[in-house]
Amino acid sequence: NGVVSSDYGLRINSMDSPGVNRYAGASVELKTQKVYRNPKPYLFGVEETPVLTIPITITVSSELDSTQSSSISKWLFGQTGYKKLQILQPDMMYVYFNCIFNQPQIIKVGGTIRGYTANIICDSPFAWSYQEISEFPFGLGKYLIDQDIVLNNLSDSADYYYPNMEIKMNKFTGGLTLTNYSDNNRVFSLSDLAAGELIRIKGDSKIITSSYRDYPIENMEDGGYKWFRYIPGKNNVRVYGNVEYIR
Repeated sequence: NGVVSSDYGLRINSMDSPGVNRYAGASVELKTQKVYRNPKPYLFGVEETPVLTIPITITVSSELDSTQSSSISKWLFGQTGYKKLQILQPDMMYVYFNCIFNQPQIIKVGGTIRGYTANIICDSPFAWSYQEISEFPFGLGKYLIDQDIVLNNLSDSADYYYPNMEIKMNKFTGGLTLTNYSDNNRVFSLSDLAAGELIRIKGDSKIITSSYRDYPIENMEDGGYKWFRYIPGKNNVRVYGNVEYIR
């Protein structure tokens, strides 16, 4: 939550039980259907679940008095929402967890407070990386853009990823089509857009807004309401339309 643990002299002593790795990656729940007299169930898909739960031990090199312990407990425990946790070591500088510390217990040695144990309850089966922006400027002068771009999805998730998007139309009226060759030529399409119109899309919630109209989702109809998405890894995408830039 924006506070460095060294302010309290605290360090993470352990993030698991000895010899057990509980956070190597996401587990999945299989969605299957058993049919009578068929020994093989039908697999309809999988769901990335449950969220990460990581046991943690936090200690101090000397000891804590009751006032210090109260301040630490107010900072770490009993929160009403997810807070950002970043582990400050070289191989984890670019990721963070959204989490709540649950079931805290005080570690006492000889009657003095030496640290805490707790469970980290995350908001997803994965850690998060900090936002990366890919911007493709095409300019105002060209009437029609027809260009291939490459987008790399480095997520550990095996599922599709729906990015946040900002699309600015150029000074000509028209539309935009994004064809992801790597996703079975899946087409995302917007039609009948105004000159200079700015479209924003929130990938996780599928909310689309426009600087020009109240209901821009109606302009997706020609594309069958197929939201733009990435497959894992490399995505080869064709950009076609009257567009100034895509971010």
